[in-house]
Amino acid sequence: MQKPLLYKSLGILGLILLMSLAIGYVNDLIIERQARQASVESDIARSSTAAQTLTGPILIIPYTEHYTETQGSGASQTDVEYKDERRVYLLPSALNLSGGFTHHYKQRGIFKALMYGLNGDLSGSFNLDQIKLEPQRKGGKLVMGHPLLAIGLSDTRGIDGQPVLNWDGQKIALKQGSQLPLLSNGIHADLGSLRPEQHTVDFKLNLHIRGMQKFDVIPLAEKNIVQLHSSWQHPHFDGNFLPDASSQKIDQHGFQAKWEISSLSSSIQETLLTKLDQRSESISLEAISVGFVEPINIYSLSDRATKYGLLFIGLTFAGFFIFEVLKQLRIHPAQYAMVGLAMAVFYLLLISLAEHIGFAYAYVIASLGCISLIGYYLANVMKNARFGLVFSFKLGLLYATLYGILISEDNALLMGSILIFSLLAFTMIVTRKVDWYALSHH
Repeated sequence: MQKPLLYKSLGILGLILLMSLAIGYVNDLIIERQARQASVESDIARSSTAAQTLTGPILIIPYTEHYTETQGSGASQTDVEYKDERRVYLLPSALNLSGGFTHHYKQRGIFKALMYGLNGDLSGSFNLDQIKLEPQRKGGKLVMGHPLLAIGLSDTRGIDGQPVLNWDGQKIALKQGSQLPLLSNGIHADLGSLRPEQHTVDFKLNLHIRGMQKFDVIPLAEKNIVQLHSSWQHPHFDGNFLPDASSQKIDQHGFQAKWEISSLSSSIQETLLTKLDQRSESISLEAISVGFVEPINIYSLSDRATKYGLLFIGLTFAGFFIFEVLKQLRIHPAQYAMVGLAMAVFYLLLISLAEHIGFAYAYVIASLGCISLIGYYLANVMKNARFGLVFSFKLGLLYATLYGILISEDNALLMGSILIFSLLAFTMIVTRKVDWYALSHH
């Protein structure tokens, strides 16, 4: 057995495994920082506003049925009067929401959370002819109460100013609470009374809403039109309905999106009308959802970079080994270890700098520092400045390729596969004439 080559190979393999422990430590640190970021976002949501869900408006019509029942028999019969208080709910026949978002950050130390503000106009109409009230008891008489208009909002702390409802041309102040058991959070308006001759009623409301990262709208009307825009360039359209492809636009100026949804395409109306009186039940309603996604999440990108860490150290050690073979040089295992540690520290520099100056700048500084250090070290180890420059150049190409892989989320696997295949092909071509048996005797 050719022991020198075997020992050298085993030593390099052992160093690679040792470096994997160092990268594993950095990866654990990234996970810890991610958890800290999530904790800060939760703290900001508790002290400010969370993601918002807008549900409504819903017309609430309370009424009382008065009826009489005869009790006893014979001469002792008496008439006893009773009354049952009930509610009927009416959803809009048309609902329109249009508005624009602004965005800013709330910061706690080096951690921050993305916040948005919506200036939206909510309008539409109710078809009062759909209200069908009949006595449930024989001889019962109905007495109408004062109707309410309820709007559910998941976090009312996000309401800016004092919104005023325009109800059939009449301005009505809004009050706290949705008055709906199912939608406890929200606002409502006391409408006074409905005129018997009214068939449809129009409403309009301007809302200024603050929230964090995500905004949902429940399209509960028979016909829903939602038009939203923002200067934010990285929206995430989620939920159960996507914007109309013909109207959706995302570019360097932001996004524009429009949804047109009919009640025939969802079960929202049926679900709401049967669940509104239930207090404790948690239901999930179909929704239009707009998320404000960070274009570059430093923690997810750093985590993805560390997944290539072991491969890069292995490739660098393989490059050293090829230098040894082709140039008949000798590099000590301790020198391999120094270079491996420098590459492992790159990831530590990357995450620590990215938290302060952003991922792109952090990547450039950390990679230039690592490449320069390794190049300077190799130039002295090999007693040849040219070797150090050539290796630094190749290492720079490797890091530049890694950055391209990291920021190209959709093509990351394809680019990574091509990179590995290309490096393997290059290694095989360069070493195709090497007599490994002859080397093992040295």
